[in-house]
Amino acid sequence: MSVFAGKVLNGQGELVGAGLEVDDDGVLVRILPAGDELPEGWITPGLIDIHNHGGGGASFPDETDLEGVYTAIEAHRRMGTTAMIASTVSMIDPLPAIKNLVKACEAGELLGIHMEGPYISPHKCGAQNPAAVRNPDLAELRTWLEAGKGWIKTMTIAPEVDNAFEAACLLLDFGALPSWGHTSGTTEQARELIARTAEYGRAKGIDVPQTATHLFNAMPTLAHREPGPVRELISSACRGETVVELVADTIHVHPDLAADVVRVIENSGQMNGVVFVTDAMAGAGMPDGDYVLGSLAVTIVDGVARLTDGGAIAGGTARLAEEIQRMVGGGHLSMESAVRCCVAGPVRALALRGDEPGVTVDFVEGEKPNFVAFDGDLNMVHYQRA
Repeated sequence: MSVFAGKVLNGQGELVGAGLEVDDDGVLVRILPAGDELPEGWITPGLIDIHNHGGGGASFPDETDLEGVYTAIEAHRRMGTTAMIASTVSMIDPLPAIKNLVKACEAGELLGIHMEGPYISPHKCGAQNPAAVRNPDLAELRTWLEAGKGWIKTMTIAPEVDNAFEAACLLLDFGALPSWGHTSGTTEQARELIARTAEYGRAKGIDVPQTATHLFNAMPTLAHREPGPVRELISSACRGETVVELVADTIHVHPDLAADVVRVIENSGQMNGVVFVTDAMAGAGMPDGDYVLGSLAVTIVDGVARLTDGGAIAGGTARLAEEIQRMVGGGHLSMESAVRCCVAGPVRALALRGDEPGVTVDFVEGEKPNFVAFDGDLNMVHYQRA
């Protein structure tokens, strides 16, 4: 029997106890009641990362076997990320990566696959390979979706590219969702595509939010005369039509701005409208040095990953627990909001049931939960994956 003391929050960031008592098999025996004096640490459900390219020296789009995939998964799992989506990048031929990642999905090690490109703006490639970027080809996309066997859950598309709407509809037909991003488009283009896609989904009985790929990054800067897609994506999140991703490592987006977005969307009544993601690449959990992302060379200096040629930011090196420590420990956001962004938000974004491998939303006595324990300084000190 083990007892873990800490303020226990469920996936919605609600205080439900002052500790967990679990038996030797990891089954929750009881939730310790919260009294007048609460312990310093925190206990939360296992964290869920829905945009992740790798870690531990391994890159999801570049691995050719499951050993490398599992190395990347473990790099995040040992920091309390108990469930994740594996992200690809823009590739000439993503089929080998898709087929490899499907095996890990079928084994219950991944929740699914996120295709980040190649149907994105050539003007907002970020760290994507410009040689692989192209307009949507529906026959090609169908081939990928069929190879994905239902495990492709999201795909990043720029709303202004030719056939963006048709590609979004095909994704919905296969049970996947479009994620708008890597765009050089306008406010109106984003607004129109979100509305048309939502209407198509409702007509098919699909009433789930679309998503926005790492808000602010690889899209036009918010401006006062042409707000661009950033403003429209935030507005649509406030209406409940989208869930926006934020790379909350305090490098991709200033932490005060990231916190402002969370507060604006939560104050609109959409408590699960923001998701913290890592956008992690192979160097997550690794020392500075040279790595690869989608065949492009990446160099990490002082924990920041950039393309070796050109210097564009090339994914993240933090894990979700580290993002929580930076955002909450830095005084930018409450722990309650951060937990919503790392648990309930991802559950909503992926339309999860809550019983998938690695996913816990509520702590239930008699069940084996996925959970993370933090000390008073928000260091991750223990995790359990059911």
